[in-house]
Amino acid sequence: MNPSHRKPLPGTALDHIDARMAVDALRPGAWQSLPYTSRVHAENLVRRCDPAILDACLLQIVERRRDRDFPWYPARVVCHDILGQTALVDLAGLRDAIAAEGGDPAQVNPVVPVQLIVDHSLAVERDGSDPLAFEENRRIEDRRNEDRFHFIDWTKRAFANVEVIPAGNGIMHQINLERMSPVVCVRDGLAFPDTCVGTDSHTPHVDALGVIAVGVGGLEAESVMLGRAVWMRLPEIVGVELAGRRQPGITATDIVLALTEFLRREKVVGAYLEFFGEGTHGLTIGDRATISNMCPEYGATAALFHIDEQTLSYLRLTGREDAQVALVETYAKAAGLWADALKTARYERVLAFDLSGVVRNMAGPSNPHRRLPTSELAGRGIAVGLDEARRQEAAGWMPEGAVIIAAITSCTNTSN
Repeated sequence: MNPSHRKPLPGTALDHIDARMAVDALRPGAWQSLPYTSRVHAENLVRRCDPAILDACLLQIVERRRDRDFPWYPARVVCHDILGQTALVDLAGLRDAIAAEGGDPAQVNPVVPVQLIVDHSLAVERDGSDPLAFEENRRIEDRRNEDRFHFIDWTKRAFANVEVIPAGNGIMHQINLERMSPVVCVRDGLAFPDTCVGTDSHTPHVDALGVIAVGVGGLEAESVMLGRAVWMRLPEIVGVELAGRRQPGITATDIVLALTEFLRREKVVGAYLEFFGEGTHGLTIGDRATISNMCPEYGATAALFHIDEQTLSYLRLTGREDAQVALVETYAKAAGLWADALKTARYERVLAFDLSGVVRNMAGPSNPHRRLPTSELAGRGIAVGLDEARRQEAAGWMPEGAVIIAAITSCTNTSN
């Protein structure tokens, strides 16, 4: 890090990295046209990149080139118990190897904070309206996974920089959104944007808070744990301008199914999407997170919303400290990451989507892009025959189209 880029953060006792100064020193005026994604990566480079290659890496972002890789150092690693446990087993094995050579095994710890969330081990054995179903399913889960859970519990005591959220607290990406992400991190008196990698394809869920988060495999996550960079090329950064306001009764599920169909048609595979425009003002973080969570279904790598008042309201709603909420606002405005500061951002493509045109619809379950407005159900012969079904049911038969088993869980309603 070039010390000249470290500046006091106004109104706080902290410092921050003035990435704008570094970018404009290379290309005067270039900062104002950079999208949110590029600004976050530029800050990451100025703060962490080897000075010998810093200018060359920044030029990849400033000139929107893709002829060389540049490093990205995520601030956190979030993992579920399957792949996260495997990574920690590797670290435990490394400790054994170092101890066998006469070294100090306690020196082996993740360099980057690791948050392991146990959410992949539950099997539902009791369901329905049974008031004891939750407790019984949890008891069975603990019994079946006793050895695994014992090891995971040991890791949080044995390793520094490891935090464990035990089973029964929810799913990984929802906990990351509601509890784990600070949006702005602070280390050694320096404030900087939260970013993370996660071992779940729906890690981009937290993109709704303006946090760059992407899904990775277990080996990549383990590499980041050990402080190594993710080497990447600048992705295609696509702006999605949301206009209008949704009609009464239209849910986030309706919006995201329509958006998924639209974005698959626009071919955004591998792109980083940034949602902006007047339409975003009426979307809560729950709505935004539903859109970000469907990122794998429309093929993008990330689906970001800019930091704004909705972000701050959600942080307060979910119990973040007032000082942290104030820091997020102060930092975002000083660092050029507040929504209003991104009106001059220039994208490689801009897609327009009108929220007012979204109707009630259905899709899936395995093909979320094959959307069907509910108004067309009768015409397809789907919502007909109710009288006959009732006669069959009265006669003790299972009627045509009866729902046998259902679970209220889906990528389209995780945040709602």
